[in-house]
Amino acid sequence: MSDDFEKAVLINFNYGGNINPQLKEQAAAYIASIKQSSDCWKLCCERFPATLYPEVKFWCLQTLHEVICACYLQLDEGSRQMIKGALLTWLQRDCTSESPALPPFLRNKLAQAIVAVVKREYPALWPSFFRELVAAAGSGPGLADMFGRIMVAVDEDVISLDIPRSAEETKLSMHLKDSMREQCIAEVAAAWFNLTQLYKASRPELAAFVLASAARYVHWMDIGLVANDRFIPLLGELMDHANPALRGAATDVLAEVVSKRMEPTAKIALVQQLKVVDACERLSSNLIAAAGANKAAAAAALAVGGCGEKAKQGGGAAGGGGAGVSAAALDQDDELLGKYAKLLATLASEVMDALKRVENVVISFNVTGLGVDDDAARDATLAAQAANRLLEALTRAALTAFCSGLDTISMPLVPFMSAYVARLRALTKRGQALPAGAQMHIQAVLEGVAAAARYPADGANEADDGSGGPGLGAAAAAAAAGSRARLSDAEMLAAREEQWEVEERRRELLVLLKNAAKLAFPEALNFVAGKLQAVLAAGQAAAAAAAAAGSSGQPPGSGSGAGSSGASFQDAEVAVTLLYELGEGAPDDALKPGSGGLGQLVLLLLTQGQALPAGQHRLVALAVLETCVRYCRVLQQEQSAIPAVLNLFLGPKGLGHPSPDVATRACYLLSRLVKTLRSNLKPYMDEMLRQLQPYLVVVATQPPPQGPAVGTAREASGKNLAPVTALVDDRLYVFESVGLLLGQEELPAEQQLAALHSLLQPLQRQIEGNLQQAAAEAGARRGSGSSSSSGGAGLAQLGSGSWAILQAMEAIARLNKGFKWELCTRNRPQLGAAFLQCLEVSLAVPKALPGSKQLRARFIAFLHRMVESLMATVLPYLPAALEALMAREADVTDMTDVLTLLVQLITRFKEALGKLVEVVLPIAVARVHGLLGADWDWSGRLASPAAMAAAGQQSPQQQQQQQQQQQQVAVTLEDAREKGELQRGYYGLLHCVVHNNLAGSLLQASPQVLDSMLTALAKGASTHTDPAVRRVCVQVLERLLQEWCAANGSELVPGFKSFAVQQLGGQALLGLFGSSSAAAASSNGSCPASQQLGPLDARDAATVALLGEMASALKLLQEKCGDAFSVHLCGQVLPESRLPGELQQQLAYHVRESEAKQLKEFLRELLLSAAGASK
Repeated sequence: MSDDFEKAVLINFNYGGNINPQLKEQAAAYIASIKQSSDCWKLCCERFPATLYPEVKFWCLQTLHEVICACYLQLDEGSRQMIKGALLTWLQRDCTSESPALPPFLRNKLAQAIVAVVKREYPALWPSFFRELVAAAGSGPGLADMFGRIMVAVDEDVISLDIPRSAEETKLSMHLKDSMREQCIAEVAAAWFNLTQLYKASRPELAAFVLASAARYVHWMDIGLVANDRFIPLLGELMDHANPALRGAATDVLAEVVSKRMEPTAKIALVQQLKVVDACERLSSNLIAAAGANKAAAAAALAVGGCGEKAKQGGGAAGGGGAGVSAAALDQDDELLGKYAKLLATLASEVMDALKRVENVVISFNVTGLGVDDDAARDATLAAQAANRLLEALTRAALTAFCSGLDTISMPLVPFMSAYVARLRALTKRGQALPAGAQMHIQAVLEGVAAAARYPADGANEADDGSGGPGLGAAAAAAAAGSRARLSDAEMLAAREEQWEVEERRRELLVLLKNAAKLAFPEALNFVAGKLQAVLAAGQAAAAAAAAAGSSGQPPGSGSGAGSSGASFQDAEVAVTLLYELGEGAPDDALKPGSGGLGQLVLLLLTQGQALPAGQHRLVALAVLETCVRYCRVLQQEQSAIPAVLNLFLGPKGLGHPSPDVATRACYLLSRLVKTLRSNLKPYMDEMLRQLQPYLVVVATQPPPQGPAVGTAREASGKNLAPVTALVDDRLYVFESVGLLLGQEELPAEQQLAALHSLLQPLQRQIEGNLQQAAAEAGARRGSGSSSSSGGAGLAQLGSGSWAILQAMEAIARLNKGFKWELCTRNRPQLGAAFLQCLEVSLAVPKALPGSKQLRARFIAFLHRMVESLMATVLPYLPAALEALMAREADVTDMTDVLTLLVQLITRFKEALGKLVEVVLPIAVARVHGLLGADWDWSGRLASPAAMAAAGQQSPQQQQQQQQQQQQVAVTLEDAREKGELQRGYYGLLHCVVHNNLAGSLLQASPQVLDSMLTALAKGASTHTDPAVRRVCVQVLERLLQEWCAANGSELVPGFKSFAVQQLGGQALLGLFGSSSAAAASSNGSCPASQQLGPLDARDAATVALLGEMASALKLLQEKCGDAFSVHLCGQVLPESRLPGELQQQLAYHVRESEAKQLKEFLRELLLSAAGASK
């Protein structure tokens, strides 16, 4: 059995794909059968020491761990001792020998199994565990290693609350920590110190591992066990150690010590005791020297820190807590850099928080007028002075490191920088003086933000110099049209992924920039101006050098974004981005003409933007376009800059950019620019239209280029666009821009009409010319069994003919947005006639392609657009449009869309649509009833979420029994939901008709159609599960009763009074209380008794609204029908309600005598009592 067992385990752990799947299934089944045995743990104890295979050993430990977690305490004492003894034997025997030593994954699993026992036995059954573990740890490096692994496992499996735990597990965690504090944590802390001291020279990796396990416990143990005269000097020494792992572990422990919660004075005293502030100052110099790629930021930071010479020398003397670590050593380990930055940020943040708390105590005493004794005042003053000194030194160090330009250093310091700027703003608001050097600190913050916000130098977005060849890195777009090659999908994907990551990283940085600007706007403006002027000067110098080289016949130099001038696309992009962000929250006068410094800086970019180095780069071009639109108000004041901006948008750095990202975004941004500067662009309109013409042709006739998908969440972030597979093409915003330009009433009529015709006629021909091809494509899809009828189908599932029609209709609709309805209908009806001609052409689309959901949706949206701009002039075209939309091919969702369209049309045109309603409504009613079917349950139970959930929980036998009871074909839950939406739309249409003075149109319907409508309304009013739907039905019946029946007994529809009495005054009223007869009347017995509903919930707001409507309806019935209603109410309805006789009399009285409001309150009380009785 043992041989078979080992073979089965080895086969089960073989993931190479070279094992027969059937054999692997047999092995897994065999292993599972062994696990089911109650004595499988005995096999584990037997096979672990005997086997030579690590896989078998791992399986034994894993199974033992599962047994311990599942039923350890249920085993007898002897079995528990055998398991515990085996684990301890393996610990002492297999973890002490150097060869053959257990591999790390088996050591971890052994530690996990031991901790599972400790979790159940400590402290009650095994109180000496940690003392025994400490004693064993000194027996050699193997047991010292296991000591660290077991302490890590104790934290991860029991103590740490960073892992989600149940209430019982949380209680156990607290109990174990309390027990360790009382019994053994001092011995454990001493072991950490002794083992680290013992192995720091001979086995630094082991010492680092032991020390790293200690960092997990510092935040809840007595701080004196670590912050003492033995441990702290050791940590300072280890921060100078040659081994990076040991340096990092010591840094982590110090960070945990500093971040431990305590009183502010104690925290300040602790930081002073640690004596690491001076070391942090020296360390920060080494950090920025290690990251010295950004020379400008480094210079500013070293100036702030005042330790440039120390940085050049690689730090101060050794033994100062990190001062002796060279910049070269730091540069080799990003993780260590991050740990040092975290320690620095933690120190600075904790000192600033302690200072704030001390200051708040003093301020609160002064504000409340409470006296402070001299000793307390002196202590607070001394603490504040000490904290200020510490904060000043740590701020210098943090600012120095923040300017490094390395993410691993800068990003951990951002929270402190934000808090520091917030502190300076708070001091300013209180009228207090800022600390010495605060202005220089703000400058360093700005430098740090600029350095950290840059794109990586050798990243996926590295661009070329614009000379025609592809960039050296994976550029995001080709460098220019024609001669420059497109990037591969993999390169494009990498560039977009990097862009998303940089945008995520920048969020906090840019918030910090804006907060610093609010504190010192002139300094921030000067800083951004310096950045922008530097890159512009570099660009101009590069252009001059290129011109000189060209005149001398020498080829211009080329490079990767930097060129001979030293300016890169990263410099240009970050300078423009900083300018863009500076506008958010800038003072009102900053953009004023002549005096506003920000306005002048914007004009510099707008007029000299062509000189930006790497201006053709995708990211630089996007940043410039976004900035132009944000500051377009400047163009209203300085119109001389408009031509330069238009050249930017309409040239190769805007709409003509070879990158789809830039070109598409430029289309949208141009529409925003035109919307703001509409009247200011009249002098340039002719030239704009001429330059836009080729782009319009491309957008209308060529699908957007397919590209790699970055992910929905990432596409939605930042300033990214809709995915290229979306049916709505963002490039169509260029048509919206043209419409805004042409739709100005001040233009000459002939010029306006001619330009509009030149745009509309090609689009009309595009629709007409692709109908046949689209129909053929649809037929081919039907023949192949595939379909694009799904509402979520994207561009990839559309044929070229269908896409061309969609694009043309949307282009016309976008053009139309720029024309007001008064202009198209009153002032210049020729413009409206041109759009009406487009509508007439588009009517052929739903007729020729009735099964295409995308084209139907686009046509409906197109029709809405025409209605908004052409108003009543579209009325003659509506019958044909609605007829096409209600074709036989229309399914449930299609018909729901048509009903929604009808509601919107009726709401817009009201009585003017009367003749159309008379014709269309009978057709719509017939189509609705035909789609729902004769056996449809009008109560809406099948379409309700509760019913769907109940159906999903039923067994197959229950579902089959329900189908037999209903005697109908089972429909899917999605079909039921769609039909439920159609029913709601149907009621909404009838409600819209009667409440827009079109109730008379119902009289023109045939008796069969009218009977179908009224029956559906009655069933909805009495039984629908949604009180809001019931209310709609009651409102329709109430309105018909008011219009069709007179108090003198006359009625426009013979028998309607009797119908209203029986249904509105009978079944609808009984339906409030969940009457079985009302429920039976609703669905003709199609709904099983198990789904019958009880009384409505009187606490629900929708139910309260329904009760108010029912009260009004009952009062109206009493007014219109008089004694006939009273007799029916008292003789049939109330006895069937099963209410007590006294309540029946009170209800009848309220219906006759009370106001509607009182009747509503009485109905609510009845519902509450009925609900209580049903429970």
